[in-house]
Amino acid sequence: MEDIKIESDDFRFKFRVCGIIKQNNKFLIQKIEGNDFYCLPGGHAEIGEDSLMAVKRELKEETGIDCKNEKLFAVIENLYSHKQKKFHELGFYYIVEPETPLQANDFVVNEIDKGVPKRLEYIWVDLEQLKKEDFRPKILKECFKNLDGKLKHYIMHE
Repeated sequence: MEDIKIESDDFRFKFRVCGIIKQNNKFLIQKIEGNDFYCLPGGHAEIGEDSLMAVKRELKEETGIDCKNEKLFAVIENLYSHKQKKFHELGFYYIVEPETPLQANDFVVNEIDKGVPKRLEYIWVDLEQLKKEDFRPKILKECFKNLDGKLKHYIMHE
């Protein structure tokens, strides 16, 4: 399947889905090889795939987990620059519960994504540790204090 992304001379558009996984009062975050910041596990939705299907598939591919009790928590429209490129990202963020608990230790996954090898570094952080990390989108640092299940919508210009 084809990722939903569009590139023009000025911008790159991405339709991204992510899973918020909380276990033992810690959140699972990832750093993708080549990036200098952390984000939530997830990836691009594919053409013909809804956001819930996409987040389940991405989490299975990246962490090996099957999810249950998925609840859409936030929609974030994020316009930002990274590595001298401009991005327009539409992100769907789901609170998810793994079918079986994940390992409590930090871990690394070497994934082949559309034929391209990719190293994913996963760490568990509590809210205090998260404040110290370069984590994006930044608005989520505040959102994690209250995972009340009410749908939120943010428009960010980072």
